[in-house]
Amino acid sequence: MDVLAVLTRLFAGAQAVGAQGVFQFDFGQGQAVWAQVNDTLEVRPGRHAAADVTIAVDAQAFAGILQGTQDVEELFANGRLKIDGQMGLATLLPQIISAARRGTTVEQPAAKMNQRYPARERASDRLSAAQPVLSGIERRSLGSLSVEDFRRDYLPYGTPVILSDALQDWPFFNMSREESIIHFAELKGITRHGDYAQKTFSTDRDFRSTSIAGFIESLERPRAPGEPAPYMGNNLMPAQLLELIRFPHYFERSLYIKPRIWIGPRGTLTPLHRDDSDNLFAQVWGQKSFILAAPHHREALGTWSTSEGGGLEGCDVNPDQPDYEAYPAAREVVFHRIVLEAGDLLFLPEGWFHQVESVSTSLSVNFWVNSGRG
Repeated sequence: MDVLAVLTRLFAGAQAVGAQGVFQFDFGQGQAVWAQVNDTLEVRPGRHAAADVTIAVDAQAFAGILQGTQDVEELFANGRLKIDGQMGLATLLPQIISAARRGTTVEQPAAKMNQRYPARERASDRLSAAQPVLSGIERRSLGSLSVEDFRRDYLPYGTPVILSDALQDWPFFNMSREESIIHFAELKGITRHGDYAQKTFSTDRDFRSTSIAGFIESLERPRAPGEPAPYMGNNLMPAQLLELIRFPHYFERSLYIKPRIWIGPRGTLTPLHRDDSDNLFAQVWGQKSFILAAPHHREALGTWSTSEGGGLEGCDVNPDQPDYEAYPAAREVVFHRIVLEAGDLLFLPEGWFHQVESVSTSLSVNFWVNSGRG
């Protein structure tokens, strides 16, 4: 494998996803290459004196990444890919790979890191505006909602619903925290620290590589006054743990994106935002509170996007302390406040705004779905 040529092709589209900095790759056996992405692209053999992030992975695994047979996050979780330096910059690597596969080049407009753009109207906004205002989020038992009823009454209208006692057949749900730690041995995750809630979707957040088992064991430790709770949020569910969960039967298995895992103590917070896929959110341990708002409130909530062409979307309005002078239309927003108990499964349709906070030590698994709705 001609590593220089491969990395040159790989990073040709890195600017388009907002990556700027020096990526150092260590392939073992003395083979090292760095790529500097700024106004121009430079790729050289050897070690850079001031690399922003260092990625250590063997050449065979790296070839698998490029061929699509290996997953970056899976390799990281299993300790086969190690990261040092700016974890925020490293988290852009999957996007860089995706851009390379699409054929994105540096001639295309470069995205600015952590730039905000106006959020575009979605089909779910229009669908939501045409529906009656919900008086609340319905709660049903899993056994009372068939696949046919779900696909008839909730899915096409983008209507959220909570399903109780939905995880009874999950081995993961039925084991103690101590038992689960055994399954997390040797696995790694990315944790968020500091003021991550104030830097939603920003690569400037304090990301760290952390042992999952060690993080779980530290969840109950006392924190200094004012110290934000660390959060292991939005990590890939390692392949060897998939046998401990069950994919909800409301969608075909082929439509599910790889599930994600979220672990944190009381107080972890993800500010108001919305996703671009339908979501089934399973609460395994503890409680999580959600504040929900319907999709058609996009403008009233001061919604912004991380990409000019549409991307992750955050909000300027804080549902706990809305600034009605700056956003007067927010007075008309109906906020739904719900609490997920252990064993609950929430259907959160694409486009619905949600703020999430851990009420107690919490572990959750979510399933984004390529449902095709909207």
